Formats: sequence, C-alpha cells, structure tokens
Amino acid sequence: MSPDPARVAEPRTESPVPTLASALAQAPFAALLFRPDADLTLIWRNAAHARMSGSIGREVEGRGMFEAFPPGVDEGGAAAMQAIRDAVATIRETRGTVEIGPYRYDLLGPDGTYAEHHWQMQMSPVVEAGALVAVLQVARDVTEAVLDRRMAATLRRAAATAAGVSQFAYDPETDRFERTAAVDEMFGFAPGEAGPMAGPFFARVHPDDLAGVQAEVARVFAAPRGEVAAFDYRVPQADGTERYLRIRAEIAVDPDDRREKLVGTFIDLTDIEADRRQLQRELELRRALVREANHRIKNSLAIALAMLRLERRGLARAAGGDADAVLAALEARLTAISSAHGLMQLDGDRTDVSLHALVEGLAVQTRASAGLAEGQLRLAHEGADRRLDSDRAVSLGIVLNELLTNALKYGMDAGGDADIAVTVRPAAGGTEIVVANRIEAERPLEAFASTQVGSALVRQVAGTLGATPEAETRDGRYVVRLVLPA
Repeated sequence: MSPDPARVAEPRTESPVPTLASALAQAPFAALLFRPDADLTLIWRNAAHARMSGSIGREVEGRGMFEAFPPGVDEGGAAAMQAIRDAVATIRETRGTVEIGPYRYDLLGPDGTYAEHHWQMQMSPVVEAGALVAVLQVARDVTEAVLDRRMAATLRRAAATAAGVSQFAYDPETDRFERTAAVDEMFGFAPGEAGPMAGPFFARVHPDDLAGVQAEVARVFAAPRGEVAAFDYRVPQADGTERYLRIRAEIAVDPDDRREKLVGTFIDLTDIEADRRQLQRELELRRALVREANHRIKNSLAIALAMLRLERRGLARAAGGDADAVLAALEARLTAISSAHGLMQLDGDRTDVSLHALVEGLAVQTRASAGLAEGQLRLAHEGADRRLDSDRAVSLGIVLNELLTNALKYGMDAGGDADIAVTVRPAAGGTEIVVANRIEAERPLEAFASTQVGSALVRQVAGTLGATPEAETRDGRYVVRLVLPA
C-alpha cells in the first residue's frame, strides 16, 4: 500500500535536522534534504517537491538521489548529475551556498515515459556542531521559461537570418545602395567589389528585365506612401547560370538623414525557379509520353484487329473451323502484345523496351502456360542487351510468340516433356534470335491445334521488322533463325 501523500511532508524522527524539515514542510517551493555522501542519500522532501517531481506516494527517503529520481537517456541528465555533485563538493569545501542551472533533468512519469524538465537549484549546507550533516536543495522547475526562451531565440535567429540575407535601402537621388553582404553574392560580386552605389547592380540585371525594374522603382516613389513595390528579375552569373530574384519594398524615411528611400528585401528564388522549370520539363515529358502511349496503343490495336481479320477469313475458308483454337491463339498473341507494353520504359520523350527482358518474359510465359520446367525451355543471352522502340518490340513479341507456340506444337510429347532452346546473340548487322526444338511429332498436338494463320503472321510481321525467318531441320531438331536488324 502506498504511503499517504500527506505524510510525505513530515520529517522522519531520526532526521538530523527535524527543525529545518518542520519549518519547510508547508513551504510553497520544493525542498529536499540529502546527506553529502557518495550516493547523496535522501533524508526528507516536502510536499511541494513531491508534487513538482511527480512522485507523490512514492517512498524515496533512504535512497540515493539518482536512484530515487533516475534521469532520462536524453541530453542533459549526465550534465545535471555532475553539476549537483560538483556543487556538493564545493559546499563541503566552503560551507557556502551554491546555485546551479538551469539544467535539463527529465523525470519518469507514471506512464513509464520521460518528460522534459529544466531545473534551477540552490543548495545550502546544513551544519551541526561544525560538521556538514546535510544539504538543503531548493529546486524550481523552469521548464516553461526555458522552452519559451528557446522558442524566442529560434524566432529571433530566423528573423535575423531572413533580414540579414537580403535587406537593403536605396536612395534614387544619390544612387546610394546600402545592403547586406548577401545581396552582393546574389549579383555575383566579391566582397567590397561593387562599391556603395546601385549602378553596378543595375548593370547586372538581365537586359530584358531592366526596364521593368526601373519602371517599378519610379512607380512606387510616385505612389502614395504605403504602396509596396514588387518585381522579379534575372541576374546572369559569370558561370553562365542565372539567379532569379524577387524584391518586396516600400518607401520609408531614413531617421539618420531624413531622406526617402526604397527599403525592403531581396529573396533569392533561384532554387524555386529551378524546381519550377524541372516540373515544367517533367510535365512536357509526361505529355509526350501520353502522346507516345496513345500512338503505340493505336498501333497495337491495329495489329490485333488485323489478326482477328486473318483468323476470321481462316475460319470462313474452313467452313466452321475450330473456334476454340482460334480464340486460344488470339489470346496468346494479345498476351505477347501486353507483355511488350508492360516492359516499356520512358526514355526522354519516347518509349522503348529491353530486348533481353522481352525474350525472357515470353519464355517464362510459355513455360508457365505449358507447365514446363526451366530445363525444358532454356534461354541464353549472349552479348550486350539492346533496346527496341515499342512498335518493334510489339512486332517481335508477336513473332516470338508464334515461334514458341510452334515449338510446343511439334516439340512436346504426349507426356508433357520438351527440349526447347531460345538463344539471343549478336550477329552481323543486328541480333540473331534462334528458337530450336526437338521434333516429337509430325502433326501438332491437339492441345496446340493449328489455326493455319501462324506461319503467315510470322512472315508478315517479321517483314515489318526487316527480318526474314530461316528454318531448317537438322539432327532431329527444328531450328528457326531470325536476324533483327540494328
């Protein structure tokens, strides 16, 4: 059971300083008595200390100060502990009062987390018969004041920085130009190079912007007081870049010479303008990408439509041929088109596709559709990759899909075993793609029934790539070579 909070203020009977403890029991300020030993053993504290330290009901007497009130791991705790120990050492030596702080010393709350606290402490010796028997610590929680001062200092620094970066006063009659050093830097001047007049600065304003700057200065001097001058302009730099500056100013009377001057600030907008231009470039690229994508999709749909027409004519000639086979073939061809689109990447204002990624994607897709292991449909890349514009990638995807489908038709046995190899390697004038399969049957498997369109489609689409497939049968394998021009 926790002690009664009201009893926290009562001194223990064995306390060496009962009179002092009794006098301070009801004091409105936090008071703590501890022994000047190595642990700074706590003797007594009053109710105000219990409230301030958030330790009402917690027994602390007889424990070391830093055991009873363990500091947080954040900054300040170690420094505060050392300052308290140093103060006690000074009291032992001088028997004088020592004031320290403010120091940060966070306290553990009832929820198990630490709260930031700053303390101002005064420690005085308690002497009996010439011996130092205790130290009286009177503590004041100055957290709010410290945080307020810290916030005010931060705001002052921010204000000083903002003012110091770009403050100026300009007298058009004398051309005197008083400003902070940062203004010279904005205009590309070394310290002390420009002199006290405004002329050198006007000379560095971009020629296309100078007339507007001069007109705005004349306007605000002629306007009623309180009118704000506002103008943006460019300042070319020696390295070929430009700074973008903004001025906000108004007319004020200088208390030193009683002359009217244009007083205000420069704001360097160079980074903001660079970001704006970058965003503009990215927007233009996105617009170009949309145009490119629309073009590519239109072309792909035209190819799909042409394939549908071929299959429709094939079905008509076959007088009600296998519609399921037609639809399955169309599905595979459209998937090949989709795969090519999925690999497209934006390169500047155009889209292109990695050749290696396209071939690998189609090989993986074919393995999955036929249930083949990786060793049953092998893929080898030789030499460096190359990139294809999206139209060529779509066309090549359709051709490769037909070649791989044909390899499955004639190269997979009834048990689902196959030996198919796809090789991509450099060749004279371009890249050679070879699809080879072991011949398992003279007639296609029923699962891959022909629609009589594949061969014509390969010849027609390969022709748009400037390539002619070459096929041969050798050593029980059917090999198709296709050279894709550079």
